[in-house]
Amino acid sequence: MFVGDTEDGSGVLHMVLEVLANSYDQHLAGRCSQVSIEIAADGTITVTDNGPGLAADGGDGLPPLHEMLTCLSDRATVDGHRPHVHLGLGGLGLFVVNALSERFELRSVRQGTLTTAVYSRGEAIEPPASSPAGESSGTRILFRPDSTIFRYPRLPRAELARQLEDLSFLAPRFAVRLTIAGDDVAAGGLASRVALAASCALEDVAAHAATYSTPSGPIDVEVALTWRVSRWTVARGAAIESWANLSRTLDHGSHVDGLLEGARSFMGGRKESRLAGLIAAVSVILSDVKFGNPNKSRLETTDVGPPVTAATTSALEAWSQSRPELFASIHRRVRGE
Repeated sequence: MFVGDTEDGSGVLHMVLEVLANSYDQHLAGRCSQVSIEIAADGTITVTDNGPGLAADGGDGLPPLHEMLTCLSDRATVDGHRPHVHLGLGGLGLFVVNALSERFELRSVRQGTLTTAVYSRGEAIEPPASSPAGESSGTRILFRPDSTIFRYPRLPRAELARQLEDLSFLAPRFAVRLTIAGDDVAAGGLASRVALAASCALEDVAAHAATYSTPSGPIDVEVALTWRVSRWTVARGAAIESWANLSRTLDHGSHVDGLLEGARSFMGGRKESRLAGLIAAVSVILSDVKFGNPNKSRLETTDVGPPVTAATTSALEAWSQSRPELFASIHRRVRGE
């Protein structure tokens, strides 16, 4: 109701956009020129701006900070200012971010006064408190989405980057910086990328990496795949990413054909059922590369197919044993049962 889907990552994205919209509102009023977004290794998100800051007791049309963080406003903005923007779904601001975070920290400097507060799931752990400050005005908000609400509380970073890219053109005088610090998500390789795309746990992804001997030389193969489980997201169809020698192959080719063949052989079922909700990624590194077009967007090295099929089969065999209940439910759906 507040941020949309709690299973596909878009809800977490909307939480970030709610905070970002507050900073951009101040930019529209000529009081904020820059904002930074940092994603920590554990999924904690920090948004920092150089705006005018927030005071514990409110003022200038704002309610007291505790009220603003815990009560739903009946106005488009809590202070009624215009113009304003809604980058998220509902424009509910910090109230919804606080309510849906297992930890929410605010540090803000306004007119020489520092205000701090810490909340958990909308309840105050350290109520707003003020003290003198000698630093410049601005606000830093740190929050970690609630894992009891979001099935996999990770931020879909590619979609965030796309929206920030749009904003850089729509608001060229508003400087936005994105930092991904200490990223332990990417350390899991393609399995982590698929888990992030599917908004699932890493162990819910079938993955395998190995080197295979072929007539054209050794080929390094890494595959990762899973199926969406939410009834709202299954209908989106397959989403497959592929690379050859570290270059993205937008038109796929023999490595993706090999992955799909492995999935078909192992899972069975009709083609349309097999692809429904599939999230997959495949990367190959080889010395004898043959592309099917001048822009090298399609791989056509025929020796690639069988190794990728073998890797996909190995991944699914191990996955079916380690996650038998998840595999059984997806297998039944793929087979149309």
